[in-house]
Amino acid sequence: MALPSTEIIGFHWADYVVFTAVLVISAVIGLVSAVKHRRATADQLLTGNRKLPLIPVTLSLTVSFISAVSILGIPAEGYFNSTEYWLVGLGFIPAQIITCFLIMPVFYKLQLTSAYQYLELRFNRIIRLMGSFTFIVEMVMYMAVAMYAPALALMANLSMEVSILASGLVCTLYTALGGIRAVVWTDAFQVVIILAGYLTLIVMGTRSVGGWSVVMDRAREGDRFTWDLDMRPDPFIRHTFWTLFVGGTFASLVVYASNQAMLQRYLSVRNLKTARMTILLHLPFSEVFLALGMLSGLVMYAFYYGCDPLKLGILMPLFVLQTLGDYPGLPGLFVACIYSAALSTISSGVNSLAAVTLEDFLRPWVDRVAGGRRSSRLHSVVTVVLALVYGLATIGLAYLAGILDSTILQIAISILGMVGGPLLGLLIVGIFFPCINSWGAGVGLVCSLCVSLWVGVGAILNTPPRRETFPRPNTLLCNVTDDVTNTTTVTYSLTSTESALGLLNTTVLMSNSETSGR
Repeated sequence: MALPSTEIIGFHWADYVVFTAVLVISAVIGLVSAVKHRRATADQLLTGNRKLPLIPVTLSLTVSFISAVSILGIPAEGYFNSTEYWLVGLGFIPAQIITCFLIMPVFYKLQLTSAYQYLELRFNRIIRLMGSFTFIVEMVMYMAVAMYAPALALMANLSMEVSILASGLVCTLYTALGGIRAVVWTDAFQVVIILAGYLTLIVMGTRSVGGWSVVMDRAREGDRFTWDLDMRPDPFIRHTFWTLFVGGTFASLVVYASNQAMLQRYLSVRNLKTARMTILLHLPFSEVFLALGMLSGLVMYAFYYGCDPLKLGILMPLFVLQTLGDYPGLPGLFVACIYSAALSTISSGVNSLAAVTLEDFLRPWVDRVAGGRRSSRLHSVVTVVLALVYGLATIGLAYLAGILDSTILQIAISILGMVGGPLLGLLIVGIFFPCINSWGAGVGLVCSLCVSLWVGVGAILNTPPRRETFPRPNTLLCNVTDDVTNTTTVTYSLTSTESALGLLNTTVLMSNSETSGR
C-alpha cells in the first residue's frame, strides 16, 4: 500500500455540483412546505399544529445537534486519543430516559410553545425572562460557531465567505418561510446525506489501507482501544468513567431536557405517547452516529499510520480529498454531509429562537398592538421576521468568528456548556423541588452562571488542565512533496483541527476535541 502523501488534491467540478445540489434540494423542500402552508399561523410555524409525523421528527431530533463540528471532531477524538470516548454514548441512555419519562410529560401536559413559559407558571415572569434570555445567548453564540466551523475546515477548497453566505441564506430562507415543518423535513433529508457521507468515507478509507483487519491492527498497536475503565475521580484526567459516562449524562440532559430546539420537537407530535417514541427511537440513531464518527477516526489513524497529519498540516477534510479524490463527486458528498449537519443545527436554532422571542418577550406587545382576529396574522408575520433576523445575525456572527482572537472564540464555543448547565438546573429545581421559590430560583441561576463562567473561562485563559496523551505517529513514513507543505497550509490545518477539537469539551453531541465549536 502506498503511504499517504502530503499532496493536496483540489475539488473536481462534480464535487461542487453535488454540494450545490444538496443546498438546492434543502431549499426546495423548505420552500414547498412554505407554499403548501403559506397561510400558516404562528403556532403552525412553530409547532406544526402539533401534528407532525413520528419518523421525520425522530430524524430531526437525531440531526439537530449533530453539528458540523461533531462530524469533524468525533473522528479527531478517535484519532488523537482513543475509542474510550464511546462511554459518552452510554451517557445518552439515562439522559434520554429521564427526559422521556420525567421531563417531557410536564411540558406536554401544559401544551407550551416555549419551554420557558413553564418558569412563569412555576415561579414568576421575571424568572421566565431570565431563563429565556439565557437560552437566547447560549443558542446564538453556538449557532454562529456551528456555521463558522465547516467554513473554516473547508476553506482550502471553498471560499469561507461564500460558503457561510450560501448555506446561511438557504437555511434562513426555508426556516423563516416554512417553519418547523420545513425544518423537520429538511432534517430528514440531511440525515440521509450525513449517513451517506460517513459510510462513504469509512468504506473508501478502509479500502485504501488494505482492509478492516489493517485498521484494527494499527488501532491496537497505537493503543486506540482501552478496555479497562478508569475509575479515578480526578476531573483533570481527560478520559475516565466519571468524565465520560456521568459527565456525558448531564451534558446530554442539557441538550434533551432544557434546550428549546429539542423540546419544541417533542411538542410538535400528536400525543405524549408519540412524543416519547421520538426519543426512544432517536436513541439508537444517536448511538449509530457516534459509532460512525469513532470508526472514521480509526480509519484516519490507520491511513496516516507513521505519518502524523497534525505535524504536516493535514486534517480530516484533506484526508477526505486524499481517500476520495479519485472519485469525482465523493469529496463533494462528504462536504455536503458536513454542511447538512450545519444546516440542521442552524435551522433548529433559528426556529426555536423565534418561538422563544415571540412567546416570552413579544406576544403581549403584539396582542396590544393588533388585538382581536388581526393578532393571529401579526403573530405569523412577526415569527417569519424573527426567523429572518436570527438567521442573518447568525451569518454576521459567523463572519465575526473568523476575525476573533482564538481565545475569545474558544470562550464563545464553550458558552453552550457553561450556560446550558445552569439553565438545566433552573428547570430541574422547578419540576422536582416544590420547596424552591422564585427568589431561590433566580439567585441560584445567577450564582450558577457566575460559577460556571468563572470555571469555564478561567480554564481557557489559564494553563489547560493536565491530560493524558496517547501515542501519536511521527512523520518518518510520509511521502513529502516539495510544493505543498507551506506555512499557510500548516497554519490553516492546525487552526481548523484545534477548532474542531474544542467542541468536545462544550457538549457531548458537539464532540470536538478542541475548544472550538448541532
